[in-house]
Amino acid sequence: MDAAEKIQSDANTRMKDTMTEAEIARADAIMKGWFAFNDYALLLEHSCEEHAAEIGRKAADMIAEQIGQDRDLIDGRDAEFGRILANTIRTYQMTLPYAHQGNDALMKEQLKWMDYAQQMGRTEEMVAFDVASMKEIFEERRYWIEETADVSLALDAVTTPTCFRDLTVAEGIEFNEDRTEISYVSPYKRVLEKGWLRNIWTGLTEQYIHEQWTIPRFAGYQHHFQVRFEVDPWNEKTRVVRIRVLPK
Repeated sequence: MDAAEKIQSDANTRMKDTMTEAEIARADAIMKGWFAFNDYALLLEHSCEEHAAEIGRKAADMIAEQIGQDRDLIDGRDAEFGRILANTIRTYQMTLPYAHQGNDALMKEQLKWMDYAQQMGRTEEMVAFDVASMKEIFEERRYWIEETADVSLALDAVTTPTCFRDLTVAEGIEFNEDRTEISYVSPYKRVLEKGWLRNIWTGLTEQYIHEQWTIPRFAGYQHHFQVRFEVDPWNEKTRVVRIRVLPK
C-alpha cells in the first residue's frame, strides 16, 4: 500500500470508532468551542471588513500621535492596514485549545518541517539549505558592515521587524543599548505542548530546536556577514534565547 492509498484507507475508517471516551469528550468540547468562536469571529470579521479603511486610518493616526510623528505611517494603505488589524483581533479571540498569538500559523509550519527533518535524520541538511538560501541577502549587509564597522547591522538583518519580531517571536524581545545583543522567550512552547498531547510531535522539544536549529543557523549566518555570533546555551527554566554579535 503506497502513501496515498494508506491516507484513503485511514479516511475510510470512522474516527469515532477508534477514539477513547476521553478523546471523544475532548473533541466534542473543542468542536463546540470552535463553532461558538467561529460564529463570533465571523461577525467581527464582517464588521471589520465593512470599516477596514476607517479602522486602518484611525489606528495609524492614533499611533502617529502617540509616538510624536506627523507623517502618514502607512502611506495611504488604510484598508490593507485595517485588514491586518482585524485579522490580529480575530486571532486573539481564539483561546481553544490554547490562546493563539500572532505568530501561531508560522510556528505550526516551522514545527512541522523541523519534526519532519528530525524524523528523517535531515536536520543538518535543512540547516545547511537555510544558511545557503540567505547568502545573497545577507552578504549585501556585509558591505554595509565593512563601510561602517557597525556589526549590529548583522544582528538587525537576522531579527528584522518585518519577518522576525512579533511575527516569529511573540514574547520578551529586548535589545541592549547598542543593539548588539537580543534576547527573547523561545516561541515554540505553547504549540509544542498541544502537539505533544495529541502525539503530533514525536521527539521535538525547544531544547532540540535551540541546539540543532538556532545555534547551527547562526554559526552559518556569521560567515555571510564576516562577524561572530554567540548564542547562549539552552536554559530550560527561563527559556530565554540570547544572541550577541561581535567583530570577527
